[in-house]
Amino acid sequence: ARYQNELAGVDTELLAERFYYQALSVAPQIGMPFNQLGTLAGSKYYNVEATYCYLRCIQSEVSFEGAYGNLKRLYDKAAKMYQQLKKCEARRLSPSKKRGKDIKRLLVSFMYLQSLLQPKSR
Repeated sequence: ARYQNELAGVDTELLAERFYYQALSVAPQIGMPFNQLGTLAGSKYYNVEATYCYLRCIQSEVSFEGAYGNLKRLYDKAAKMYQQLKKCEARRLSPSKKRGKDIKRLLVSFMYLQSLLQPKSR
């Protein structure tokens, strides 16, 4: 279902997500479904959701090697976004736009901090 979504343009994301959660209910020790859920999450919430899934995959009893690379890619993105946020000057914004910027700053900063706290063993 996920590949139908990516390749054929058929909107099957919810179906794919359901199948991965079903796989986890059958074999919770296997991390691969978490890796796939991370891929499905894409860049939602500035990659926080995908990061959670990749970390769950890595911490699973039977982890998936590809999750390390996926996580590193997200951490690299977070570092770039964090540096860009630091360069942006604070200009006058409406309360709703300021709130959106504050949320982005929080999530990007959280991701950057998470990347700094991860062991560099891989």
